[in-house]
Amino acid sequence: MENLFISHLNEKDVNHFTTDLGLYLRKKSDVPFKKLCNLATNANIIKIENEYLTDEDYFNSLKNEKIPLSNYAIDKNKNNIIVERYPVLKKDEPYIFVANHTCPEDIETFLNIIERNAYVVLGSIETLKYNPEMYLLWLNGMIPFDILNEAERKELYEKMKRVIKTNSILIFPEGSHNYSPNNIINSLFDGPVNLALETKRKIVLLTLVKDKENNVAYIDASHPIDVTKLKINSKEYYPNEGENEKYYVKSISSYLRDKMATSVYYMMERHLENLTRRNYRDIETYFKYQYIFDAFSGLKWRHDCFDAEYLVKKTKEEKKYEEVVSTLSKLGADEEMKNEYRNKKIDLENKDVARYMREYWLQTYPSDELTRKLKKVG
Repeated sequence: MENLFISHLNEKDVNHFTTDLGLYLRKKSDVPFKKLCNLATNANIIKIENEYLTDEDYFNSLKNEKIPLSNYAIDKNKNNIIVERYPVLKKDEPYIFVANHTCPEDIETFLNIIERNAYVVLGSIETLKYNPEMYLLWLNGMIPFDILNEAERKELYEKMKRVIKTNSILIFPEGSHNYSPNNIINSLFDGPVNLALETKRKIVLLTLVKDKENNVAYIDASHPIDVTKLKINSKEYYPNEGENEKYYVKSISSYLRDKMATSVYYMMERHLENLTRRNYRDIETYFKYQYIFDAFSGLKWRHDCFDAEYLVKKTKEEKKYEEVVSTLSKLGADEEMKNEYRNKKIDLENKDVARYMREYWLQTYPSDELTRKLKKVG
């Protein structure tokens, strides 16, 4: 059964997806809402006091030693959130909170620690329609859109512009949960940078690392970044492209991605156990199934929506590589070369999150009517 009243909120236009009164009430009632959110998610929030250092000075001050979990006031019966750093933000100023996408519960985790109302940009229509927790997200404020619908993607920008006039925004520009075996942070879509440049709103980077075994989430929040004052040389990021606004924006997105990756790396180094590759027969497959079990335990899938749920941004180089591999894997002139590129194609398919999530879904729910139909189509 679809969620009543909110399941088609993504179809509302700029003037009707929220109201001015709704924006005002959500902004003014954020403190009691956060208490409700803390209670509903069973959160135990632990804030670490830090000196007011710049991002660079903060990371340079960190030590590499592992920090014992006993250093923190952990409650084993709660969802523990350790906020390692949080900036001093102006009281009534809206911000663009740019977060990494790591696990099914990351939205609620971030909302628990952001000390002001922030409308959540939600690209999962499946979640909007069928997850009852979306009523709590509606109380907070959200901007849902169908990520595969071009018209809704374009209108999203105008909706964000409307919200950011008075309220903050929480957005996940990686697109989907990052299940890449190679990237600490996936490539970012450029929406937040374009929004910040046009509206002059500052960006705050939020990064999360989850220790699932101990039920602890570590969060780092950067100082506000005024992208209009950044001195970015786009040639450093795109040396083969001309100097134009498009690649300047992409360069800022790459700069933000690098800062987020630095934050995640330091948290992993100090809080997570090191793994030794030789202890695993196939470490990539091991993590692949960890991602699958994580996704299927935290989310309920009713439809084949995996292309939308796990859409990530691909660079021009990545797209070109995939095209070359696909073409050369089919050529028969040189059998050795063909086999080499067949193996490369298999490797790409094994890294295709939407593909292996769908395969697991079809294998796991064989009695479902829709599953049987999909198998016939496939």
